[in-house]
Amino acid sequence: MKLVDCSGATEVAREARTLLGERFSSVTFMYVLMRAFEVEYTAARDAARWHEFHGGPRALSDADLEELLAPWLAPA
Repeated sequence: MKLVDCSGATEVAREARTLLGERFSSVTFMYVLMRAFEVEYTAARDAARWHEFHGGPRALSDADLEELLAPWLAPA
């Protein structure tokens, strides 16, 4: 599967994690978003707060991540 074939932000994140293995982190996820999907820096930075990277009160849920990245990852 290619990242561009993924159907949403959480699927993109999980597929990137599979492809990158131990190199996958919040920083590499930001890079993937900006390079593969032309996500703006501020949105990619916010996406790095996804709950599967970091816990805490500012962590993004799956639904929050989907909403944040919808402008770039919405089906054509």
